[in-house]
Amino acid sequence: MGRSSNNATTRYVDMWAMPGLHPSNNQFLQKLTSADTTHFTRNMQVVGTVSSKDEKSGNWERTHMIGIRTDVWQPDKQEITDALEVLQDQRQEELRRDIKRRGKLSATQDEKLQQQLEQDSVMQMQEGELENRRLVLKLFKTTDTRTNWCGSLEQITTSEVHNSIGSRRPLISLSVMLARNDFVTNIQQNHRTWRIPPVFTLCYYDKGEMHHLSLTRRWVSFGPDYDVAINGQRVGLINGRLFGFGSDSEIDLSGHPLVDDTGFMDMLTLFAASIGYHRAIWRSIRRRVAACLSGQSFRHLIEDEELRLRHNGRSAA
Repeated sequence: MGRSSNNATTRYVDMWAMPGLHPSNNQFLQKLTSADTTHFTRNMQVVGTVSSKDEKSGNWERTHMIGIRTDVWQPDKQEITDALEVLQDQRQEELRRDIKRRGKLSATQDEKLQQQLEQDSVMQMQEGELENRRLVLKLFKTTDTRTNWCGSLEQITTSEVHNSIGSRRPLISLSVMLARNDFVTNIQQNHRTWRIPPVFTLCYYDKGEMHHLSLTRRWVSFGPDYDVAINGQRVGLINGRLFGFGSDSEIDLSGHPLVDDTGFMDMLTLFAASIGYHRAIWRSIRRRVAACLSGQSFRHLIEDEELRLRHNGRSAA
């Protein structure tokens, strides 16, 4: 899919403003629920579709669906309550051990513990003060008979915090995992002095060669337009649409061998799908950074799946 003799590929990413109310949502959910993949979990919701253009005929075909993990992007009240309870239980145990490492506390020690609990900032936290929002998008290839996982894009909140502290502005960090690809692609927003529109950079490994890319948002455009360059050579545009959710976009690339690489196009498709969430991500980064700089890094809850992405595969060697 997406290959042509004139070395050009065009995809349209259609993101929905109200996924739960979209007429196609139930149909797509049923298809994904029965799909032969473990990547579509019960907490996922369809948020958009992808159509690909046949460069010879000019016809468009709907080829992919995009899902979001709603449990980490929009955690419900009960999940936040449970997370807060776990955090406060851990804090209470830490304070107790500071007073007495083992055994039952005496009456005096117990009174001291209660006083510390009443004054402790963790124990005084409210549900709305926790920051655990994290973007996870997944791309699925769909046909009349099959639905297969193509790749996932995940927000790396830990990298965002230290990069943002160092640059003094919120910077997004994303990782993309692709099917049948042994390498993780990290997409990093960069801070360039006096430049307001965001710039993202990444490297993509293909057939023994590492390619370096930049995704540079234009200063003036009718939508969120990003110029795509590979090794300094401009190869096309992610053309954001002004009307719509804010991340509807057309990916139009040509003139480079990677344009014919399905995995490469899947990676750019996931990035294009994430654009409409960037404003919300920047807001959450500011809250996380503020909490860490005030000595309250515990307010930034880090998901186990994100920690696994940082796992050192050579630690047992």
